[in-house]
Amino acid sequence: MKLLFILLSTSSLASCFLVDTTGNANIDSKLHAYVPSGMSPEQWAKMQAAEKKKKAAKNFGAFGPQTFKSRSLRAFQEDLEKGKANHLLPMFNAKEKLKQGKIKQEDIPYMQRGGSWDNSDVSGAKKRSWSSSDKTYKANDAPARPDWLGNVPRSGPKQKQTGKVTSAPPTKKLFGLF
Repeated sequence: MKLLFILLSTSSLASCFLVDTTGNANIDSKLHAYVPSGMSPEQWAKMQAAEKKKKAAKNFGAFGPQTFKSRSLRAFQEDLEKGKANHLLPMFNAKEKLKQGKIKQEDIPYMQRGGSWDNSDVSGAKKRSWSSSDKTYKANDAPARPDWLGNVPRSGPKQKQTGKVTSAPPTKKLFGLF
């Protein structure tokens, strides 16, 4: 009885290691691209190309703090100390006041209207003059794209190389721990 049970159990275990020769294992394993039902692959490719073209035309960086042209904090503080600039706080109901004629376009702070600090975006407005700090910031300090997008490589302060500095390697004591 024990022998019969051992033979039956081992024969069922051995059958799981056999190769299927009936042809059921030959399933087509080609990889196909995703195509929505009801569309041909050509139609789907054409639709994807159109969406890609539309997305490339958008400037996603033109929203938020990228919509206005700012100046450096140093230039602002210098002009603030000289009395040429003042703090720009948001104006309530600016669009309504502009429609009623109570204010001019240049009276709206440049960050709120999405313009430039020197009023170069407003036609007929008095342009503000650029200081030397503004020109330096525009020429050197302002990156072409914001750093947080990853398009501008970051670099630390440069150190002067005065000559070869060679130092002796540290001596190891007591199993290399000290």
